Amino acid sequence: MRKVMIVAFVLLASQGIAAPPLQESVVPVLGPKVYRDGDVVEILDVTATSPHFEQGDSVTVKGRARLQSQESAKLCLLLTQTKGDGREETDRLQTVTISKGQQEFELKITIKHQGMLHLTYYHSGTGKPFGGTYFGTAKQMKEISKMDLSYYLN
Repeated sequence: MRKVMIVAFVLLASQGIAAPPLQESVVPVLGPKVYRDGDVVEILDVTATSPHFEQGDSVTVKGRARLQSQESAKLCLLLTQTKGDGREETDRLQTVTISKGQQEFELKITIKHQGMLHLTYYHSGTGKPFGGTYFGTAKQMKEISKMDLSYYLN
C-alpha cells in the first residue's frame, strides 16, 4: 500500500512539473503598422507568462483578421530580432492561413531571442510580407517608433 502511495505521489508531482507556464492577460502597446486597403489585423486578447515580452516568455494572441487584397494569406506571429543572427525557428502554432474575408485567429509563440513581436500577413505564393503590426511594451515600441514598413506595400 505504501509503495502505491509513493508511486501516486511521484506521478502527481511530475505532472505538476511538466505543466505549461501560467499565462495572464497583458495589455500590449501597438507599434508601427501598415496594411493594404481593406486588410487589417485586430488584436483582441494577449496572454503571456510575463508582461515584458522577453526571452523565455510564452505569448498567446487572439484576434480578428480581415483580408481583402488577396484570396488568401499566411498570418504569422513572429519576432524581429534586435540581437542575434536573425534566424528563427517557426512553430506551426505561430501561423494560420487566412482566407479572403474576416476570421478570428489564435497564435502562440515562445520568445527565444531578444526582439520585437509582430503579426504579419505573408503572400501565399511569394512568401513576401504585405501588411502587419508590431506590438510589445511601451519601451520596446518607443525603440522602433520610427521603423519604416513601407516595403510591405511594394
